[in-house]
Amino acid sequence: MTISALSLAPLFFGSVDQLWIAVWTVLLSISTVLGMAAPLEARQARILSVFLAACFLYALVALIQVTPDLLDRLDDPIWRRTNELLGLNVGSRISSRAEIPPVAIGHFLLLLTSFLSGFFVGTSRRNADTLVRWARGSILLYALYGLVALALTPNMLLWAPKLAYQGSLTATFVNHNTAATFLGAGTILWFCWAYLSFQSLQWSSLRLLLLTPTNEHLAFRLVVRSAAALTCFFSLLLTGSRGGLICTCLGLLIAIGLMIARKRKPKLGLVAGGGMLAAATIGVWLSHIGRIGSQGLFDDARWSVYGFCIEAIRQRPLLGAGAGTFEDLLPSLRTENFNNWGVWDYAHSTVLEIAVEMGVPIAAMVVIAAIASLVVVAGGALQSEERNRSSLAAIAGIAVLTYLHSTVDFSLQIPGYLIVFAILLGCGLARSSTEQIKLRKPRLPAYVGVAPKMGSRPQR
Repeated sequence: MTISALSLAPLFFGSVDQLWIAVWTVLLSISTVLGMAAPLEARQARILSVFLAACFLYALVALIQVTPDLLDRLDDPIWRRTNELLGLNVGSRISSRAEIPPVAIGHFLLLLTSFLSGFFVGTSRRNADTLVRWARGSILLYALYGLVALALTPNMLLWAPKLAYQGSLTATFVNHNTAATFLGAGTILWFCWAYLSFQSLQWSSLRLLLLTPTNEHLAFRLVVRSAAALTCFFSLLLTGSRGGLICTCLGLLIAIGLMIARKRKPKLGLVAGGGMLAAATIGVWLSHIGRIGSQGLFDDARWSVYGFCIEAIRQRPLLGAGAGTFEDLLPSLRTENFNNWGVWDYAHSTVLEIAVEMGVPIAAMVVIAAIASLVVVAGGALQSEERNRSSLAAIAGIAVLTYLHSTVDFSLQIPGYLIVFAILLGCGLARSSTEQIKLRKPRLPAYVGVAPKMGSRPQR
């Protein structure tokens, strides 16, 4: 069930319709209930408890926002004006809506059930390997479809007319930035798997590389995996997404760095210096290609919306304006000189949008949880065995890609990508916890033969 959701959620226009949100929520809920039978280690139970506690606090604040006459000082003044103009006696609320929007509830349940489904799958090494293998294969198929569709039907999105981003590869997503994040995740997964084959090669010179039969098979795997990785990366370039390209390169840098650090065990200073040099090189290269070189990193409209968000946060810093109310709030913040083109139903920054809707404390909690999850998965990649190293390093790189991109766009608010990322993150956290537990378990003392006394047995 978890694999079905991971593979099919991006297919139907990113599953943005409420029907598909309901379908995947039901399917993942059943998967979560079935997964509860899986035994958990103590560290896994602690991570799961922290995640559930954070979700509980988020839901509690959302309920407080729509409870009438609870905190008069924080109520939205729109309720008082409504009662005065219409002669009603409606209870005032912190939120500008009387109820939490169904879409906001659906996205919350998708995050909860996707993470839990992936986490319970990750308690089994075999199931986790199968899940990651399906993730690699499905994203590659979406990339191939995107290339074919761009060449043969550039004005169509699946069976519907393509109304926006014509000339850009969007695969089965409506927005090219979400497609770029999705394809970037596939790029990281495939490159890490290819690099694992490269690390396994044993050769002293290029002439002797293919003389060993084992190396010949490894070289063939390396070529196939590299071709798949380059296919995903080429598709990513064709999306034309600036943020997706930059964040993918940084995520890939982190993932490969974790694999190199696990293999070579270099000093911390050498790792930091190499990382900074690689990041600077990537920055120089990216600044001269595509839309980044011609238009820069951000457009003026996005900066304006960020300013509106900061003003809304300043007005309601503690409990926010209400879950799912950003689209309702933004028109009251827009100025006359703001570009009227398009519909701004997202803040183009998930972190800022959470701070606007839920308040600064909840946004800070989300940021801390994201950083903690990245630290756990990265630690698991450094301490894991070779079999799990590429998967955990790739998930850490995908987390870097997703968290960075969520600060400048809304890919995490699209169910088709949210499901994929939450499942992989949950699986990675479960596997990382298991790897660290195994590393810390004391080894049994080796058998030591002792010269036996007369009539006694050897002792350990």
